[in-house]
Amino acid sequence: MTQLGYIAILVLWACSIALAISCGNIENGSVKPRFFFQRRKRTFECNAGYIAENDNNRIECTSSGWSPVPRCIPIQCGRIENGKIVDKVEEKTTFQCNHGYKSENGINETTCTSEGWSPVPICIVQECPHPPDIDLAEIVSGEKAEYQEGDVVQYRCYPGYTLAGPERITCSGEKWTPPPKCLAPCIITRQQLETKKLLLSNGRRRTVLIQSDQTMEFLCGEHSDLKIPYPIKCVDGHMDLPTCISGTGEKCGRPPTIKNGDITTLSLKEYVFGSSVEFKCQHYYIIQGERKSYCYNGNWTKPPVCLEPCVITQEDMRSHNIDLKWASAQKLYVSHGAFVEFKCRSSLSPNSSNNHRVQCHAGQIPYPQCT
Repeated sequence: MTQLGYIAILVLWACSIALAISCGNIENGSVKPRFFFQRRKRTFECNAGYIAENDNNRIECTSSGWSPVPRCIPIQCGRIENGKIVDKVEEKTTFQCNHGYKSENGINETTCTSEGWSPVPICIVQECPHPPDIDLAEIVSGEKAEYQEGDVVQYRCYPGYTLAGPERITCSGEKWTPPPKCLAPCIITRQQLETKKLLLSNGRRRTVLIQSDQTMEFLCGEHSDLKIPYPIKCVDGHMDLPTCISGTGEKCGRPPTIKNGDITTLSLKEYVFGSSVEFKCQHYYIIQGERKSYCYNGNWTKPPVCLEPCVITQEDMRSHNIDLKWASAQKLYVSHGAFVEFKCRSSLSPNSSNNHRVQCHAGQIPYPQCT
C-alpha cells in the first residue's frame, strides 16, 4: 500500500472517532462496534436492566448527533415479593428471600427481561412438620394444623416427671429447635430400705418418691457403725442406694485432692471416723460424682472429678471456616455438657457430615467443618 493510502485510512479513522465523540455516549447503553470507517449505520445495546425504547436499535451518527436518538429505559420487572435483590452481575440478578421464606424452586438467580423476571422469583413461606412427640408429655399451647417460621409450642410433663430442657421449642429453618425430655422419678420402697438396712433422714422407713435431679439423705440403721447421712441423687428413675456395713472406727489423714478443684473448708491433719469434706470445682468446671467424701475405716470414699470446659478460640474457628451463631467473642468457655451453635462463614457451605449444633464433652468439642 502506498503512503497516500495509509494517509487516507488514518484520515477516515480520525473522522470516525471525531464523529463518534460528537454524537456522545449512550446513557445506560453502548454502541457496537465502537469504531467504524465506511459505514455510518451502527447498532446499540442497552445495559443489563434496561431495554431500547423502540424496537429498532439501528442508529446513525450525524453532524447533529444520533439519529434516531437512542434511549435505554429501565425494565419494569417490579419488586420481588417477600425477597430482595442482593447482587447483579451483567444480566444475572441474585435475590434472597426474606426471613421465614425460601425460594420455591431452590434457585436464587433470575434475569430481568422485557417480559419481566425470568424465571419468576417466588418466595414461599418456610414450614415445619408437626412438633415431635415427647414421651410422658403433652403440648399445652401453640398446637395447630400447620406451622410456619417462628411458631412456638409449649410442652408439659405428666405429674411426677421432671422437664429437662426448654419447655418451648421454635420452628426455625423448616425444623424444630431441640425438644425437652421428661425424666422419671425414683420410687424407694419400704422393702428396699429394710434390705439395705437404711433409714430416711428422720430415722423412719416408708415408701418415698423423689423427682429426677433431686437428692435425699439416708442413714444407716441397726447393726452398722456408720451413722453419717448419704445424700443420693435421683437420675431419670435410677438411684444407687448405699450399703451399710460395720466399720472399725479408724481415723483418716488429710482428704484427697482433685484436679481443678478443692475442698470448701480448711484441710485438717486428721479426721475422725464418719467425718466428711465437701468439694467444689473451679469456674467453668463441672463436678461429676458425689460432692462429699467420707472417712470410713481409715480411708476416704471416692471423691468427685471436675470436668474441664471447652475453650473456643478465633484461631480454631478460622481453621474450620466457622463463626459462633449467637455470639461474638475472641474466646469462649463452654461448660461440659453444654451445647454451642456455629454458622459457616460467608459464601461457605456446611459439610454434610457435621452439624451446626455440637456438645462440649470434658474439654473436647467436635467442630463442624465448612468448605
